[in-house]
Amino acid sequence: MNQDNKNTNSLRKKISRMMITAVVGTLLVAGVFTALSVTSVSRGLLKANEQMSEISEEISSNSMKTVTAVNMLELVKDKSQLVDEVFRDFLQAVTTAADVAQQIYDHPSDYPARNVPLPDAAKDGSLAIQLLLAPGVDRNNAAVKKEIRLIGNIQDTLMAINTNLDSMASNYIATASGFMVQADYISASKFDATGSLMPLEARQRPWYQGAVSTRQPYFTEVTKDAHSDRLGIMCGVPVFRGDEVIAVSGAGMYLDRIEDIIQSADLNSYGNAIIINQNREVLFSTFTQGTLTTIAEAGAGSTLNEALLVVAAKTMKGESGVQTVEIDGVMNYVAYAKMDTVGWAFFIIVPKATVESPTTQMTESLSEIREKAGIEARNRLLDTIAIMAMLLGAAVIGAIAISMRLSSRIVEPIQKLTEEVSAVQGDNLDFKWDLDTGDEIQQLATSFQSLTERMKTYIDDIQKITADKERIVTELSLARQIQTSMLPCIFPPYPERNEFDIYALMNPAREIGGDFYDLFLIDEDHLALVIADVSGKGIPAALFMMISKTILQNCAMLGKSPGEILTLTNEALCNNNEAEMFITAWIGILEISTGILTCANAGHEYPFIRRGDRFEMIKDKHGFIIGGLRDMSYQEYTLQLQPGDTIFVYTDGVPETHDPDQQMFGMEKLEEVINENPDDDCRQIIDRVWNAVEDFSREAPQFDDVTMLCVRYLGPTK
Repeated sequence: MNQDNKNTNSLRKKISRMMITAVVGTLLVAGVFTALSVTSVSRGLLKANEQMSEISEEISSNSMKTVTAVNMLELVKDKSQLVDEVFRDFLQAVTTAADVAQQIYDHPSDYPARNVPLPDAAKDGSLAIQLLLAPGVDRNNAAVKKEIRLIGNIQDTLMAINTNLDSMASNYIATASGFMVQADYISASKFDATGSLMPLEARQRPWYQGAVSTRQPYFTEVTKDAHSDRLGIMCGVPVFRGDEVIAVSGAGMYLDRIEDIIQSADLNSYGNAIIINQNREVLFSTFTQGTLTTIAEAGAGSTLNEALLVVAAKTMKGESGVQTVEIDGVMNYVAYAKMDTVGWAFFIIVPKATVESPTTQMTESLSEIREKAGIEARNRLLDTIAIMAMLLGAAVIGAIAISMRLSSRIVEPIQKLTEEVSAVQGDNLDFKWDLDTGDEIQQLATSFQSLTERMKTYIDDIQKITADKERIVTELSLARQIQTSMLPCIFPPYPERNEFDIYALMNPAREIGGDFYDLFLIDEDHLALVIADVSGKGIPAALFMMISKTILQNCAMLGKSPGEILTLTNEALCNNNEAEMFITAWIGILEISTGILTCANAGHEYPFIRRGDRFEMIKDKHGFIIGGLRDMSYQEYTLQLQPGDTIFVYTDGVPETHDPDQQMFGMEKLEEVINENPDDDCRQIIDRVWNAVEDFSREAPQFDDVTMLCVRYLGPTK
């Protein structure tokens, strides 16, 4: 006999024994009393289920809102910082040119006289220096001619700045005397339809007048470039003689990079991003419909509604945060942050309904559970009522006194159940049942208790999963920032040194990697170059990489030779190396005055050297890996570099890159790519190799970290 039958028989026997002496009147009273109790229990169960659903919905909704706000705020700060870095680099370039011009004007006797060529239409499409004159300015005038030859010493600086900043369209120095020295790619645009050179009045341009009037760096409004229709912005930095502005360093940049950054905001098609200027005008937007879709030029007027204008005002004061705003009839979460360099603001906008959709799904699931529990409760109660009706109907001649007692004993557990169910509300999800009736009431109480326990477990799981996910994302992001900041990432790293050209790249296969490179001046005549590959990947490799890089640099700064540096590093890493990790490394120390490069190799890839018109592999002597065995020594070798000679070193992630068919990139392909145009500068060579690796791998996931370092020796300063 199963449990249900046992419970039913138990209840039936209990009623039969007590109904023998009950009368018809007692039967009616007991029936009414029981019906009222059953109704009360049903209502209590439904009410408790509704309260639990509301509590669960509220807790889940609050958790999702908190996580969304944190994620949106981190994303908007990250993207605003990326945009601000673009403008900061651009402003730094313009300021550098202004500082050089200031130095020339302050110390004219330190500089020779240098002519500045007039525009040459034949150079159109190539970066070229040209002299432009305002109407009525005679370049043969003695004073003007003298100033032109003096400020002509800034030509190399303008060319270098324009070459090293991809977003820069043109840069220039405009003087109060009416001429301008400019570096750009559109020499032909300086001539009219008849081939005559057109005058240029730079002193009337907004960037010039803004810098003069504010006496500090000045950004213009966003405009379309007259020659390409691309969006651009200009900046001017004043140059002084005493309190007088005698020239303005200026430049124009395209805003393609800003457009790329806003389009790269990873919102999984659930939200959008916009950038506004100080005048609350939308400059960039990912919206495809609505009031925020159009990219406005300066002066086109604000498309922000009143609520967004309030958010914009907060942002312009330097505040950042997340709040709800209605846009085009839809409520949205808006995260905002300011870009200090240019005074713009970055908004991330996600519909509120998108954020709350998981809560809606959970509410629907709870409604389904509640409905099933209600049906089960009603069925069991109806079964109980039916059994009681039959037993009571057979006991018409029962005694009145026993009938009253019977009603009391039957209703007591039902009332107890009603009280305990009613207590489940608010933050209280604990259901207590200490009676053992042995019938359907007991089963109903047990079922309800199981339901409340599952509900508490479900809510705890949601909160734990949400917190763990947020912590992991934050820690990985911070680890990547720390690792990136440890590598030299500003090129050229020593703009004041013209004895060498250098560039490097590290692209990890995961969020953080084990490859690294380093370059630093040991003293004024010795440049240290390092590239290394740590065994393994992820966080352990990144930690071992940081330790190895620090030890290598400290040993080098002690004046040790490359072989001694590797030996000391090996001894240090072998101590307490319980993880049995190791690195391969190549190190070279360049004596700048003589071109002598002293090198040592600890199990790393063969370097390439370019002498003449071709790169060739150097099969140098390999020492044992670092961190593998104690008491190892490393041999050194020297290379005599002549001006123009170039060294290219890399990690095994380059030749071992796989395509979707599991074919490797290989050494032959690498040598072919770097020799496609060996006269390119170091940055172009590394970019060409990286593009070739990406094209080769296509959609295949990156197998290993990819790191490259390229140095061209240009000879000692004469």
